[in-house]
Amino acid sequence: MKSIPMIHRAATSTAIRLTIALLAWDTFTGAAMADVLPGAQPKEWPANPAKHRVVITRAAKDDKESALIAAAEAAQPSKETLRQAAEAGDRNDPLGLSQPKGAKAPVGDNVWWYKEQLGIRIPCAITGDAVAYYSDLVGKFGKQVLKRYVEPSSRLDYHAGVKFQKEFKLDGKTFNDVHVVTLKLSFSQNFAATTTEGMHFQKQRVVILDAAGKVLQISGDGSTEVPILAI
Repeated sequence: MKSIPMIHRAATSTAIRLTIALLAWDTFTGAAMADVLPGAQPKEWPANPAKHRVVITRAAKDDKESALIAAAEAAQPSKETLRQAAEAGDRNDPLGLSQPKGAKAPVGDNVWWYKEQLGIRIPCAITGDAVAYYSDLVGKFGKQVLKRYVEPSSRLDYHAGVKFQKEFKLDGKTFNDVHVVTLKLSFSQNFAATTTEGMHFQKQRVVILDAAGKVLQISGDGSTEVPILAI
């Protein structure tokens, strides 16, 4: 039989874990916590574009910077990087339910993703095709009538910027007189892809190009951490 202090510590630990879980869920959904009561049935939510937002910013001062951003977005991840991402484990999926052991990376032209979760592609690299994919996905969610317990929502935030650097260090290398393009993407969906699950992830890619727009170095490609929460 547990002593009184041990029971107290166990109860306190459980309460702390529950509080953290509730706070994480509230932050993740951006809405109040809702329980699915026994016997509850999902309701039909009308299409609501206001709940599905796309924000895309390509900050370029002139045509040259626009071309540099386009070149960075056109750069494809290497097949080796795709393979490593596909074989890497995800600490949010310790049982490998979304990516079974021995899974192979997709093949073909312009492949920027390495697996799917909840039917959604997960990026190995941020490319122009990746941005278009998530933009289209959020747009489609906003046009659908969905039967869910909680009103579905989704969002894409994407920002691309470029800066000239006289000297820039990346991955242990030093580059001189280069253009550094930074691509940042954030995606979330709550009960849009499935009835009871939500997901979110953020990813950043840094691409170094010379004056002619040639890609010299890419950093940030690889597996992506994808927390998934469910009600």
